[in-house]
Amino acid sequence: MADPSELERLRAYLDQQLDPLKGAVGRVANRLQRRLQAQQNRSWEFDLEEGTLDAGRLARVVANPTTPLSFKQETDIEFRDTVVTLLLDNSGSMRGRPISIAAICADVLARTLERCQVKCEILGFTTRAWKGGQSREQWLADGREPLPGRLNDLRHIIYKSADAPWRRARPNLGLMMKEGILKENIDGEALEWAHRRMVSRPEARRILMVISDGAPVDDSTLSVNPASYLEKHLRDVIAMIEKRRAVELIAIGIGHDVTRYYNRAVTITDVEQLAGAMTDQLAALFGADTVRDQRRRRAV
Repeated sequence: MADPSELERLRAYLDQQLDPLKGAVGRVANRLQRRLQAQQNRSWEFDLEEGTLDAGRLARVVANPTTPLSFKQETDIEFRDTVVTLLLDNSGSMRGRPISIAAICADVLARTLERCQVKCEILGFTTRAWKGGQSREQWLADGREPLPGRLNDLRHIIYKSADAPWRRARPNLGLMMKEGILKENIDGEALEWAHRRMVSRPEARRILMVISDGAPVDDSTLSVNPASYLEKHLRDVIAMIEKRRAVELIAIGIGHDVTRYYNRAVTITDVEQLAGAMTDQLAALFGADTVRDQRRRRAV
């Protein structure tokens, strides 16, 4: 879609456009990194034979002097067995500042997660054409079958694979600045694609975060199918993912109420809030994992 020199030029344009924002996004990312690193040191193993004396369990010894002393030990929680996918809406309505901020937020958070030894993948979704492409041409040639389904050609983009180092993938995000890339958005199939990629991963924990600014729209498809066609498919895909529970799914809507689709979602009114929303949601997910881990250890 672009040669290396064009990618570097587009990346430089992205950096130039968002230079005033980098400091704010960087501070938010640093906050996430501090929280993750702090959580890595907040787990305790209890009822050990050695370690730090567990003062909270001394009452048992006082009540029954034959009860042995109980010790505890602080352990690191490793996030290495986790992968995070950021799935970005690359539709035309994201053009300008929204796509620029989404790109830089994904870039900075990917670097932050890498520092915390968490794998991160960055994906984008749009279509190859406005109002239909080869899919529509083929449908016309075949005699205009009623209710044909999708009539546009998908464009799914891997900006950064989970196993690629951040430095190697960094220029790729400039591709979002390329003129003509951002077109229609068919969310359901993009979500299916991202989910398939995740379930094939070896990590025990998989987190998929969707960033979108509107409902699924493709004029060519909706002109000859029921008006709810794309939205219904998106709901079906979300229900499948949430039912299977192989992936933890969360969505952030930019000026668009995604809570009507996703069980775990947040809506922001301004794209300037995106960095904070992404950071808060990821920190909350990792925090919840830490709490569950601590409870399991206490139970044991």
